[in-house]
Amino acid sequence: MEQIIQNIIKTKILKGCVFDAHSIIEYLIQHHSDTYFSFYKNNWTTEFFHSEISKLIATFDDELIERQGTSWSQNIHKNFTTNVCWIKI
Repeated sequence: MEQIIQNIIKTKILKGCVFDAHSIIEYLIQHHSDTYFSFYKNNWTTEFFHSEISKLIATFDDELIERQGTSWSQNIHKNFTTNVCWIKI
């Protein structure tokens, strides 16, 4: 999962673009669903599962991305929630 997320950041997000975990999660579901589902553990809630993905994204802070505050964006359940934002450097 870590390598796929790194590749998404490196090759799909343009330098200077701001994004949040919801964007990465949606891309994973659309283009890497097998990996997305294989990362899930049976006892995890969706919220916890997606927070783990967000933590993976954060591991690239200062290398590929920088934190940029928070957004209010739509999650996979079509609900709006706050979310950490990053900018690709």
